[in-house]
Amino acid sequence: MKLAIFDIDGTLTKTNDVDSQCFVKAFALEFGIEDINTNWASYGHTTDSGITLQIFQEFLGRIPEQSELSRLQHRFVDLLQECYTADNTLFAEIPGASIMLRKLAETENWAIAFATAGWSASASMKLDSAKLDVGQLPTASADDSISREDIVKTAISRAKTVYNQIDFEKIVCIGDGIWDVLTAVQLQLAFVGVASGKQKKTLQDAGVEQIIEDFVNFDNFVEALNTASILKPEKLLEVEKGSLSDSERVSLPPSYFEALYGTNPDPWKFETSEYEAKKYAATIAALPKRYKSAFEIGGSIGILTEKLASKCDSLLSIEVSKLAQEKAIKRCQHLKQVRFQIMRLPEQYPEEMFDLVLVSEVGYYWCWEDLQKAKQCIVEHLEPGGHLLLVHWTQYARDYPLNGDQVHDSFMELTPTQLRHLTNQREEQYRLDLFERV
Repeated sequence: MKLAIFDIDGTLTKTNDVDSQCFVKAFALEFGIEDINTNWASYGHTTDSGITLQIFQEFLGRIPEQSELSRLQHRFVDLLQECYTADNTLFAEIPGASIMLRKLAETENWAIAFATAGWSASASMKLDSAKLDVGQLPTASADDSISREDIVKTAISRAKTVYNQIDFEKIVCIGDGIWDVLTAVQLQLAFVGVASGKQKKTLQDAGVEQIIEDFVNFDNFVEALNTASILKPEKLLEVEKGSLSDSERVSLPPSYFEALYGTNPDPWKFETSEYEAKKYAATIAALPKRYKSAFEIGGSIGILTEKLASKCDSLLSIEVSKLAQEKAIKRCQHLKQVRFQIMRLPEQYPEEMFDLVLVSEVGYYWCWEDLQKAKQCIVEHLEPGGHLLLVHWTQYARDYPLNGDQVHDSFMELTPTQLRHLTNQREEQYRLDLFERV
C-alpha cells in the first residue's frame, strides 16, 4: 500500500490569505502584539506553534503558557468563522478536492493522511467550511510539533496504525508551497505540487517535476502520485535558494533557540546521542595541546563545555539561550575555570584575546553577512599561534541559513595569509577543521 500525505492550506483549500490575516489579528486582539513579521519563511519553524513560540519570545521574552495558547487558538478560530460568515468563498476547496479524496479513499492501493502546519482546531474548521469530509483519516498538526518534519513523521506513524501497515511501499507528500517541498526533501519523500502561475514556477525551479493546478482530473492526479519522485540531493541548495533571497535570509534569532529549549531541554539529544558522543570525542582529540584562554561559541547545555574544560586553564562559554545556559552552568558548576555569558555574535564579542576558539555546530545559524562579521572578530581576537577549531554537521537542514561546508569553506578563504590549515577530518555527517593563527 502507498501513502498520500496532504497539506491543507493552499493544497486542499484556498485559505492561505485568510489564514494569515486572522492569525495576525488574533495576536493583536488577544495579547496586544502588533507589527508581527509576516514573512513566515523567515521563522525558524513555519508552523502555527513554531511561529507562536518565536513571537512570544521576541515580544514577551518567554514561551506562552498553555492557557495562553488555548486563548490564541480560540480567538483564531473565531476570527476564521467570522470571515467565513462574511464571505464563504474565502474557504473554497481547490477545484475537485472533495471528489478526489472520496475516490482516492475508495482505491485499494492508496492510503490517505493529512499533515498541516496549522493547529488542529483551525484546520478542522477550514476543512469543514470547504465541505471536505475527511472522516477519521489520520491527521497530524502543529499541536503535535513545532517542526514540519516531525508533523509529517507523526502523520506517517498514525497512518501505519490506522491502515495496519508495517511500512508503506511509497510515500508522497502533496503540497503547494516551497516549505512543503523542503520538508519532503528533508525527509526524502516523493512530492507532488499543487500550484499555478508564479507559485508553479517556484516549484518547478525547485526541481518539482509533478505539478497539478487542481484535482479536477482524478486520473491525472493518480498518475502524478505514481510517478512522483524524491528530489535529488544536489537539488537541496537550489530548493533552499528558492525559498528566500539573500537579502531576506537572516541569522536565526535568540527567540528561535529559546522556543526550542522551552519545549525540549535537549532538542538535539546531546546527552543521549551516540553520534554526538563520537563527534565530541573527535573534537577533543583534535586539540593538540593545553590552552591558557579558550572561547566556546554556542555552548548549549554544556555537554561539550564540560569536556573542553579539561584542556583549558580558562574557558569562556557563550550562548544566546538563557534556558540552555542555565543547564550548562549547573552541569559545569564544579569547574572553576569555566565562565559563562549570554552573548549574541557578531553584534557582541568579548574584549579579550584567546589562544583557542571553538565554533561547533553554530556557524550555519548565521546568515552570510553575519558569518563574515563573526569571522573577522574571531581572527582579530585569536592570538598568533592560537588555534581555531570548526566542527559542523554537513547534511541539509531546512531551517538553517547556511550549511556546514559553507561555513568551513568561508574560513578556508583566510588561508594562508591569516590562518594556517592544520587538520581536516570529514566523516559521513560532519566536518572538522583545525586552523592556526598566522
